[in-house]
Amino acid sequence: MSLAKQGDPAAIAVLLNQALGIRNMTAQVVRNDNRLHILLEADRIPDRQAYITYIQDGLTRLNVRSIHSVRVYARQIGQKVPAWDEAFEFGKATISPLSSPSGVPEEPASKPLPTPESLPIAKDKPPISPNPSVTPIEASVQTPRESSNSERDRPLADPVIPQPAIVARDNPPPPKRVPSNRSRAIGNTIKIVLPTVGIMSLILGTGWDFFRNGEKFHPALLLSSASETLATVKLPEPPEFPSFATRSNSLQPLQTDNILSNFQQLSQLVESSIPNQPITIKAVGDIIPGVDFPSNKLHSQPEQLFEAVTPYLQGADLVFGNFESTLTNHPYSGKDVSRPNVFAFRTPPTYTRLLKEAGFNILSVANNHSLDFTEQGFEDTIKNIEAAGMVAASRKGEIAYTTVNDIPIAFIGFSTYSYHNSILDLEAAKALVAEAQEKATLVVISFHGGAEGTGALHVKNRTETFFSENRGNLVEFSRVMIDAGADLVLGHGPHVPRALEVYKGKLIAYSLGNFMGYRSLSTVAELGYSLILEAEIDLEGNFIGGQIIPIHLNSQGIPSYDAQNRTVKLMQKLTQSDFPETPLSIEADGKIVKVDSQ
Repeated sequence: MSLAKQGDPAAIAVLLNQALGIRNMTAQVVRNDNRLHILLEADRIPDRQAYITYIQDGLTRLNVRSIHSVRVYARQIGQKVPAWDEAFEFGKATISPLSSPSGVPEEPASKPLPTPESLPIAKDKPPISPNPSVTPIEASVQTPRESSNSERDRPLADPVIPQPAIVARDNPPPPKRVPSNRSRAIGNTIKIVLPTVGIMSLILGTGWDFFRNGEKFHPALLLSSASETLATVKLPEPPEFPSFATRSNSLQPLQTDNILSNFQQLSQLVESSIPNQPITIKAVGDIIPGVDFPSNKLHSQPEQLFEAVTPYLQGADLVFGNFESTLTNHPYSGKDVSRPNVFAFRTPPTYTRLLKEAGFNILSVANNHSLDFTEQGFEDTIKNIEAAGMVAASRKGEIAYTTVNDIPIAFIGFSTYSYHNSILDLEAAKALVAEAQEKATLVVISFHGGAEGTGALHVKNRTETFFSENRGNLVEFSRVMIDAGADLVLGHGPHVPRALEVYKGKLIAYSLGNFMGYRSLSTVAELGYSLILEAEIDLEGNFIGGQIIPIHLNSQGIPSYDAQNRTVKLMQKLTQSDFPETPLSIEADGKIVKVDSQ
């Protein structure tokens, strides 16, 4: 049991086969990083919903924290290709067996939860309807923030709990931690509802008990939570399982040796057929696509703003930028723009569509212009970004989440100001990274800091100041974040490109420069040098390789591809000067190559 709780696939297979052997069914389990693959085989095709529910609830009770997602496959003995497969995010999605076809909860007594003996085998024709608990996402994504209803969530006085003649554990497990209201998840494939109170709990082969906060409760209460969070899972391609044609069709409960043998064969095949697919991120610096305050400086044809660079933003899993304006119609600025060098940036909310269509899906809002139109403008900006299906990173104390190929990824935005997550508070920053690691495979840090202008091209391992403001020690902050568990650090703020560094295998980009500043940012000399940074990282967060795509801003701050390669040449020189020992090389064509460190 202890090995199963640690996510050992062979131990989980033993539990499954003990529970399902009564149905003349075998289960094989393969683990690939933090994903679990479970293959069910029987004389007839197993019923989809009954066994998804059964397996999901059992794994929830086991509370295996090292497993993030599960995919279940089912096939008839002798067949090579699964008849059906379905994935869920472990510990979050809840499939309720008490839902009626109409989606209305039935009375508990009318449809009790299945026991292992009662789980059905499907007819020869596999079911084609999807599991009702895994619902295609709507065009818009909402993030409910209501509090739970205490009256509806109150446990029943005398819950009816099915009890097969199997020995149950003496004590219930502690409740599994669920995402707080500080966590937000945006995606584009499957919507799964994550209840914030109560989980269905079942231990495979050892009984049906339901607990919440240490007390037994009726499973119908699972449907009563009013506070929900949205997450998404993009399903991977199914592996090709072996047919095991030599095995008898007259199934008997497998012995441990046979399970381990089958597991080893299956593991070898799955490991070879499901590569450790890396994640590709494209990232840019500061974006101001035009402002309408205090006077109108908007482009007459705004759809042309990103036209020249949109093709270069395609082909990545995630596209990141720092949005250094506000998306609001709020009329009042908190700044006195009549003073020298004081600017308040406001962009019409309709421009959100331009960012989405250009390819962006992650935008930082932690910078020195996020509150130009007070807290109202800041909240409007986040609301408009999220309404377009993008992720905003982040409010103070928050972590933003998204998924790529069912891999959860966390983004945390930092600036040098107390109203954001601050790079000046290293202890609080480390705590956020630790929290993100509990829920995500990869953690990406975005920071807005450092001195500004052409005199701030070089990175020094010391505190930087600008207009008497403490703009942070960016080398110290970035390395502390990686020491704490971050996998990629993306910097912006100096308005010029800066050097790259690989620290403990992780990539740090100290500044991505300006990417767009239509009639708002200077483009003189290196202020007009820009780039799209492409970085490929594995699922351990290690930098594999990348590319600097050179971009240049014209006199109006509109970006286009730079055939002169000016940014590549500049970053070659800066990286060699500022981090001569870093194990990477920037080639003449902009390719970033990781080299073996001595």
